[in-house]
Amino acid sequence: MCGIFGQLHPEYADPSLIDRMARKLAHRGPDGYGIHHAGRLAFGAGRLAIIDLSAPAGVIFNEDCSVGVVFNGEIYNHQSLRAELQALGHVFRTRTDTEVIVHGYEAWGVGVLERLRGMFAIGIWDQPNERLLLARDRCGEKPLYYTRLPGGDLLFASEAKALFEHPGVPRAVNHAALPAYLTLGYVPPPVTLFAGIDKLVPGSYLISERDAVRTGLYWQPVMDASNAPPYTEAVKLLRAKLIETVEAQMMSDVPIGAFLSGGVDSSAVVAVMAQAATQPVQTFTVGYEADAGSAYDKKFNQDVEYAAEVARMLKTEHHVIRMKANDGGVLASLVTRLIYMLDEPITDATIILTAYVAALARIHHIPVLLSGDGGDEIFGGYQHYAADHLLSRYMAIPSLLRSSVITPLLERLPGQRFDGARKLARKSRQTDPAARYLEWLAWIKPERHGALLSQPGDSFGAVADVLRPVLAQPHTDQFTDRVAYADLRLRLPEYWNCRVDKMCMTMSIESRAPLQDYQLAEFALALPLSYKLRGGEFKAVFKDAIRDLVPSSVLTRHKWGFNPPTSRWMRGLLRPLVEQTLTRERVEAAGVYRYETIQRMIHDHIVAEKYEMHGLWQALIFHLWHAQYIDGTITPERVTPEEVYAP
Repeated sequence: MCGIFGQLHPEYADPSLIDRMARKLAHRGPDGYGIHHAGRLAFGAGRLAIIDLSAPAGVIFNEDCSVGVVFNGEIYNHQSLRAELQALGHVFRTRTDTEVIVHGYEAWGVGVLERLRGMFAIGIWDQPNERLLLARDRCGEKPLYYTRLPGGDLLFASEAKALFEHPGVPRAVNHAALPAYLTLGYVPPPVTLFAGIDKLVPGSYLISERDAVRTGLYWQPVMDASNAPPYTEAVKLLRAKLIETVEAQMMSDVPIGAFLSGGVDSSAVVAVMAQAATQPVQTFTVGYEADAGSAYDKKFNQDVEYAAEVARMLKTEHHVIRMKANDGGVLASLVTRLIYMLDEPITDATIILTAYVAALARIHHIPVLLSGDGGDEIFGGYQHYAADHLLSRYMAIPSLLRSSVITPLLERLPGQRFDGARKLARKSRQTDPAARYLEWLAWIKPERHGALLSQPGDSFGAVADVLRPVLAQPHTDQFTDRVAYADLRLRLPEYWNCRVDKMCMTMSIESRAPLQDYQLAEFALALPLSYKLRGGEFKAVFKDAIRDLVPSSVLTRHKWGFNPPTSRWMRGLLRPLVEQTLTRERVEAAGVYRYETIQRMIHDHIVAEKYEMHGLWQALIFHLWHAQYIDGTITPERVTPEEVYAP
């Protein structure tokens, strides 16, 4: 099942509402849906059939129908749990992993969540106790939104758009979340940019019982390397854990494939799949139409070339889709509609690329794709980790010498070639942990918000209040570890996973991320930073664990993000969309941005060709979202795989 939804009402739930919610999320459940009405509760689920194709869509019950579950995701240890529950006397009617959850709840209550190994959003109705339990998986691969209305209604759904099927859900901006959206490019949980709509924190649950609602955590990752094994042993253990995890996530009664970017993480996943599979692995990559050998080709088709090399070595059945270089109308329509499919606006332009790859897989009848997402966060793969580690070494210089002599000297160095030194000096003055984190990961720095927002406030304070508790949790002396931990807890689920889940589900594709398996993540969090950033190399322990599985060029390639030519698009293919969307009428009607600032950014980026990509792209995304979700001036439409794949 891949889309869940429900209403808990103080007196009597409305099954027609649940039917509308089901239809709104039909893309998540193309194989049908089922709903159940039980007095105060009406809930249901759509199905993308992966395990036990004969099982019905909708609610799965226990033996006497007193407990029912709706479920989005996969439970990779469901067979061992099934055997354990059968030994306790539970009787199963299906082979689905879904049924394990309902019997597990009977046996262990809320404790069932700690036993589940997988990705999931879950709704359990305990009729005898009139208890509704909602839960989200540990790394936030699957989303779950909910709202509580003044009359006492509790609504939940896999996507926020379904909640608006209830006429009482307001269509309004949560202004308190704007500082996070501007600063981080996403909104950390539990709030969203929708006023009155929240989302579950990864690794958490919500219980509504006897008109009282409470939330709690069933998992919180611990970063502590005090008992790490020796490096060579860590490499061997990691290799074994990687193989076990990937093979576990290959369970399926339908064909499976993989995203392949030619990077370390996706290549490692495909390599393990290739060893375990009895047929060639189906792999999928996105690129761009470009003149062979041109600067554009060399810059933006790197993934295509490396992925092809990996595919040749591993003998996969490889598929590539290339975005057309000259059809701005198609791209503008696609961007607009993908923003609607996202629910929440995020500034990640790779939503477009993910949609293309997912559409390609769907056209080739591969409904499940494994990805390498999560490897950078747990194994130290981002450039800003190495940069922060360098900053830590600089800050180890005695404070008086550094701040009084060296830093002022570096700040005065002239010329472009000393940009790095000047930046290092400036960043060393940040003593607040949230400010230091934002030196690396601010989409737009808080000090710029006053010029952007029509009603600015204390943006830094609002974001710092979210970041500081997370940055304080790891048991480590390395601030770089804290940055990676915050990325794992916040940025991975709400930025990267939001993009992958929503874009894949738009194309009725299930994406799985083996490197986000919680047991693998716990192992990685127990390794010191020196195992990850070692000898000037990123992800050293991970690379050493897979060194014989992938081409050597993949291990040594320059880190290149999964990035489209967004800046170029806004100066060319998407310029009409920018100018049509960011009009005075629309900007002032939304009442969030200053129109004059947006016009300056448009001129500076498009006309003067200065670099204002971050601010302009974010403003464009926000106003497309606002027009579709809040004021209704753009009628939202779903995107289909056939439209994306159209030759």
